[in-house]
Amino acid sequence: MDQLFAFDWSFIETVGNNPFHAMWFFFVNGGWWLFLAFVVWASAMFWRNWRQTLFNAKKTWVVLAIQVPRLHEQTPRAVENMFAYFAGAHSANNFVEEWFLGRTQDTVTVEITSIDGHVQYFVRTTTGLRHLVEAGIYSQYPDSEIVEVEDYAQKVPQFYPDETWNLWGTQFVNARPDFYPIRTYPFFEDKVSGEFKDPLAALLEAMSRLGPGAQAWFQIVMMPIAQGEFHKRSEALVKKLTGQKIVVKKGVMEKVVEFPLTAISAIAQEIAGTTEGAKPSKPENPLLSRMLHMTQMEKDTVSAIEEKASKIVFLCKPRFIYVAQKQVMSLSHVVQGFMGSIRQFNVTNMQTLKPDFKKVGVASALWWFKERRNNGRKTRLVRAYRNRSHWVGLPMFHMSSEELATLWHFPISIQSRPPQLKKTDSKKSEPPANIPFG
Repeated sequence: MDQLFAFDWSFIETVGNNPFHAMWFFFVNGGWWLFLAFVVWASAMFWRNWRQTLFNAKKTWVVLAIQVPRLHEQTPRAVENMFAYFAGAHSANNFVEEWFLGRTQDTVTVEITSIDGHVQYFVRTTTGLRHLVEAGIYSQYPDSEIVEVEDYAQKVPQFYPDETWNLWGTQFVNARPDFYPIRTYPFFEDKVSGEFKDPLAALLEAMSRLGPGAQAWFQIVMMPIAQGEFHKRSEALVKKLTGQKIVVKKGVMEKVVEFPLTAISAIAQEIAGTTEGAKPSKPENPLLSRMLHMTQMEKDTVSAIEEKASKIVFLCKPRFIYVAQKQVMSLSHVVQGFMGSIRQFNVTNMQTLKPDFKKVGVASALWWFKERRNNGRKTRLVRAYRNRSHWVGLPMFHMSSEELATLWHFPISIQSRPPQLKKTDSKKSEPPANIPFG
């Protein structure tokens, strides 16, 4: 019996104590195929990245400044509809487009900035998506103006330390899996009077108080995606939280392996006669039992997950940067106000947006080579912001159109009146089509 589990350790004598001999022994005795598989995989990734780099280099980008009407009472629901329209930019690439043409998904980046106290809304996208973006904005805000402008982010230093400028920035991440939503704008609507208290009012007020030589940038990179996978995973989480049985579809190989075992088991039961006299068990409803014992907080959490799954979702990456000349920089004046605004959307039992200081954000708690590491982070942050990069930094996460509209929407003029918020008095209308010429 012991011989069945005996293992031949004589190869140790062959390779000796030399690790290079051991690696060579494993390589020539079958380990070569692992090395070959790695080489093939690395070559494929290099090829695809090379093709995508060439494709992305041909893209042209535009920065659009959006000037909102002076008087409007649109709630963030209009911006949610606008973002849902942006989701039409998603394009599914086939094998040839992805691996040979290098085609990648275009992104749309929405931004709120304060430059010397002048608050402005921007959208940055490719020239190919410009018409879609403008149509989405005009469909909800027909009296707005959209003007192509130079990129403001190119006008500050991109390498740090700098003699004149200093920078602080971070990227926001989820505290929990992204199936859980943040507190969204319907929560800020009074259920009795219907009055909407704009959660961005305090942020816009703080940004408008910046003086000359100071800038604050808030950016959300949005990538349209296919919706099926996120909705499927959200449904699986809901079933897990409510105690439902999750049915996992078996693959072809699993069915092939299980078929003879199932057939043998059925034949054995038939011979033994165990199938006769078997009474069907009374069906139970474990879901009803589980729902009856759930707390109200648990029920609210499940409802919120289902509500988010019913919306259109994007892959997103939010960033915040405060850059200023050294003599006027005041972190407490800007950063604390921005963080306080973000905390309005955090929900303890659901989702929390938090700034990252471990890998990306400028941190004061670093121990080793603190100044050098922070300067490196500053340089990477500002360059990623300028490029509106969706891959530099921490991974993107899913946010619904409702969550995005909560974090980025135009101010309601009745409630939010930052003194230097750029607005238009009227829309520049098209000339009548019947004007005579000549």
